[in-house]
Amino acid sequence: MNVRRWDKIVGSWAAGDHQGLDDAWTADVLPDLGSQRGQCEYITNIGFAA
Repeated sequence: MNVRRWDKIVGSWAAGDHQGLDDAWTADVLPDLGSQRGQCEYITNIGFAA
């Protein structure tokens, strides 16, 4: 899965804002991963690329 909405995630990460990073991940990415189980089951790594 390619996440296309990285602005909030990258901004929070760069600022060291752990709560903002968690909030952005939860609001922008997790809903696209399906069920609650699926949201955690298939994530093996997270990387940033331009």
